[in-house]
Amino acid sequence: MIKKLLPIISIASIGSATAALVVPTGISAFHQGDSLDGNGSTLRVIDGSGMAKGDANDPSTWTVSSNAWADDWQGFNGNNTGNNTWVVFDLGAPTVNLDKMFLWNVQEGITAPGNGQTGRGTGAFTIYSATSPTLAPPAASGASTTYDFASGGWTSHGSETMTGGLGVGDSGQNYDVSGASGAQFIGLHITANLNGNRTGLGEAAFTTSPIPEPGSMALLLLGGLGLLRRRR
Repeated sequence: MIKKLLPIISIASIGSATAALVVPTGISAFHQGDSLDGNGSTLRVIDGSGMAKGDANDPSTWTVSSNAWADDWQGFNGNNTGNNTWVVFDLGAPTVNLDKMFLWNVQEGITAPGNGQTGRGTGAFTIYSATSPTLAPPAASGASTTYDFASGGWTSHGSETMTGGLGVGDSGQNYDVSGASGAQFIGLHITANLNGNRTGLGEAAFTTSPIPEPGSMALLLLGGLGLLRRRR
């Protein structure tokens, strides 16, 4: 006689941790901006300024709350040729389970796309990752500086595009960086802006993927065993 054992648990009883916010500890780029610590600085890209945060730990709930230029970074070297336009985020340590990169584009002067300040946003970029770059990115500077991701230690993760900032209420755009899991540095080689002679970003954030709570995998295993048939 064949009997079916009842499941020991239900799937609903299994919990999982939520995604975790990763706050970069530093940022370097081809041109620092108008100052090292104030308006127009690259530091604005990782400090959360100009953002309304529905959930401070979940960038998918963040929206732009200001279209002021002071909440954007715009580098003065917008021809996007060679190695002239780039940015590197330092996550502080090798980061396992890296999942998403959230980016918000330049929001200044919301006018017709490609006309005036909105054209200063990023239009396309290639993603790179590294744990120990052979050549460290240059320190923050008010001068335009080149950097070559072919200098060693970097892995390419393909190219992406980005649309212009939509102004107040912009929910941003997200990109899969799970292939860079374990890296400490995320680099963007900006290959196109939307128009004009500057290129920049408004804000950036990173998250790791959810990890099952302790014991969840064991419970799943027991539940599966409870579904097995056995003969008597």
